[in-house]
Amino acid sequence: MFKVKDCRHVCLFCKYYHVCTIDGATERSGKEMNMKYAMRSEDTEQITVIQWAQYNMNHHPELKWLFHCPNGGSRNQKEAVKLKQMGVKAGVSDLCLPYPKGIYCGLFIEMKFGDNRQQASQKEFLKDMEKAGHFVATCYSAEEAIAVIEEYLQLALCYCEGEELYNKMSIPNNSILKDGKIKGGGGSR
Repeated sequence: MFKVKDCRHVCLFCKYYHVCTIDGATERSGKEMNMKYAMRSEDTEQITVIQWAQYNMNHHPELKWLFHCPNGGSRNQKEAVKLKQMGVKAGVSDLCLPYPKGIYCGLFIEMKFGDNRQQASQKEFLKDMEKAGHFVATCYSAEEAIAVIEEYLQLALCYCEGEELYNKMSIPNNSILKDGKIKGGGGSR
């Protein structure tokens, strides 16, 4: 039987998922979440995106700085007060890639799953970041988030006959991607 050795990129949609998760099939460093029994959720989709980014850093070095802003989650009251004093803000998107590409000065992705919807503070943040020149999107799956990141990383600034021509994303800024469809978009029209 084929076994993936030292697989650090266990993802829910990988064609080798069933092989990677067999007990003893891989050696884990103890730092990764065991995805074998994890139910799909916003967290597991985001973990998949980050694992994909780690796996693809050689091809796209910018992915080294794709990061998560831990602004949500349940915490005890003391920890919540401390984090608020440290600058945690409601509504900040889950993922940020702080590299300018095309006409955009950075990328923010809000991850959602299932029937979850954007909160008012998240809508406000995404709209403000769009106005500030970032590309922003809300993605309901790891596959959709990865597709947005891949397209974003392909954008380049071009110069033709002294004029600057910028690349734009093929989907509208501030789009919601769910079930392979684009919903919404163009929040600052």
